[in-house]
Amino acid sequence: MRQALRKALQVAEVARATLVSALLGGNLATLTLVHRPAAAFANVQYGLFGWRMIKKQGLQARQLHELIALPEVISIQLLPTTSYLTHWDATYAKDAVNLAMLAKALSPRVVFEIGTFHGYTATLFALNSPEDTLIYTLDLPPDGGAQPSLATTFVDDAHIASRSLSGYLYSAHPQGRKVHQLFGDSATFDYSPYRGTVDIFFIDGAHDYEYVRSDTLAALSCMRPGGVVLWHDYGRWGVNGVSRWLHELAQGGREVFRLPGSSLAILRV
Repeated sequence: MRQALRKALQVAEVARATLVSALLGGNLATLTLVHRPAAAFANVQYGLFGWRMIKKQGLQARQLHELIALPEVISIQLLPTTSYLTHWDATYAKDAVNLAMLAKALSPRVVFEIGTFHGYTATLFALNSPEDTLIYTLDLPPDGGAQPSLATTFVDDAHIASRSLSGYLYSAHPQGRKVHQLFGDSATFDYSPYRGTVDIFFIDGAHDYEYVRSDTLAALSCMRPGGVVLWHDYGRWGVNGVSRWLHELAQGGREVFRLPGSSLAILRV
C-alpha cells in the first residue's frame, strides 16, 4: 500500500511538472506529448536539467582536466547511438566522452559498474581501457530472481521493465571479453572480493536516495588510492535521490564536483 501511494505521488509530480514546464517555461512541445508520458517526462527532465545547470545550482563545477591529468591529445572510441537510446541528447553525449576519456587517462586495472542496463557503458570502458583491465558490471538478474530490496523511482522501474534480455552490447565487441557480468541487488551484494582494488567505480543503478547512498558507501570501500567514483544522472529531475545524496556528501566534507555539460558527478579518492 505504501509503495503504491509512493508511485501515485511520483506520477502526480510528473504531471504537475509537465504543466509547469509548459506554462512557465514556454515549452509548448511538452503539451503536445501529453499522450506519451515517457516522452513528456524526458522532455521536462532535459529542460529542467539545463535550467539548473545554467543557474549553477548544486555542486561546484570542475572541468575534467582540472581533476585528472590529461594528455594534450587523447584518442577515444565511442559507440553510435542506437534505437534503445530514445532519450539521447547532448548531455548524454558529454557523459560518454567524459567516461571514455577517464578510462584512457587512468588506464584502470579494475572498473566496477552498478547498473548494466544494455551494457553501453561497460562496452565504453572496455573499448577505452588497457588489454588487461577487468570490468565488473552488476545488475539485477534478467530472470527476476532478485528484486530491489530498497525503494526505487518510477524511472528505475521503467528501466527494469525495458532491459534487453537478448544479450548485452559488449558481447558484440572483441574487447567485451574484459567484461564480467555480475547479478544481484546492489544493496545486498557482497563487495568483499573487490575491496581496495577498484580504480574507477561508476554508479548508475537505482536512483532513490537510499540506493545511491548504499551504492556510494560500497564504492568507497572498494577504491584504491587515487581512484575515481562517478555518479550518473546528477542534476536530472525525477531521479532526485542522486542529487540529494551528493549534496549531503559534499556538505560532509567530500570534494564532489559536477562535470559541466554532463550529468556526471565525480570524486577523486
